Amino acid sequence: MDGMLAIDVGNTHITSALIDRGDIREIFRVPTVQCLETGTFFGHLPVSRKDIPREIVVSSVRKAVSDIITKECARELQVEPFIIGMEADMGITNRYRTSHTLGIDRLVNACAGYHLYGKGCTPLVIIDMGTATTIDYVTGQGEFLGGAIAPGLLSAYRGLLGLAPELPRVEISPVQTIVGETTDECMRSGVIASHAAMVRSMAAMMAGEKGTNPGVIVTGGLSSIVANLLPGDYIVDEHLTIRGLSLIYDINNPQD
Repeated sequence: MDGMLAIDVGNTHITSALIDRGDIREIFRVPTVQCLETGTFFGHLPVSRKDIPREIVVSSVRKAVSDIITKECARELQVEPFIIGMEADMGITNRYRTSHTLGIDRLVNACAGYHLYGKGCTPLVIIDMGTATTIDYVTGQGEFLGGAIAPGLLSAYRGLLGLAPELPRVEISPVQTIVGETTDECMRSGVIASHAAMVRSMAAMMAGEKGTNPGVIVTGGLSSIVANLLPGDYIVDEHLTIRGLSLIYDINNPQD
């Protein structure tokens, strides 16, 4: 099959997408633990083997999962996936001082943000809301400097419940009320609205530290939960990482 399969292996979920001529056609999400427990990735995709493209690109923060995918590609598809590492050409400059500890997803986001939204015109703050919430700074010249790693929205919520088990379990969905009038409303405001406030404040603090007016991009599976509480000029692109995988694959595998 023509096209590309892009696979982003995170700590909680594996997000994959079928991409055709740069356009995302379908998105699939598999729990990371499910892949590890069963020893298969393709076995959880609702796609027959004959419909899986032969161009496959992977970024992963879990080596055990990328090993499973690589072996399955060889055994079942007779292809070698393109595994994105620090040495890949991303069209940006990595200025992070401890690259050996840097999650590849942060660089992929930086690449996508720079090429799609900031190239040659503005610095960026890129916020990825997943198991952790990462907030990173990219200069207008495409230099990834680093940023901050905070507990993710759900990670913080679960940690609170673990330490205060009498608090109620609440629905994790967009909130309209900041001043809660019930314990449920207070919990939802504190968990969701405070996370939106954190990322807004961190973006502003980074801008102040650098003396710039960066564009702000918010991505990740939880971005839609806080989108209504963010400034209107923020760009919310839930699939920024997947777009970055496609871009990096094309940079490193130019077509004749």
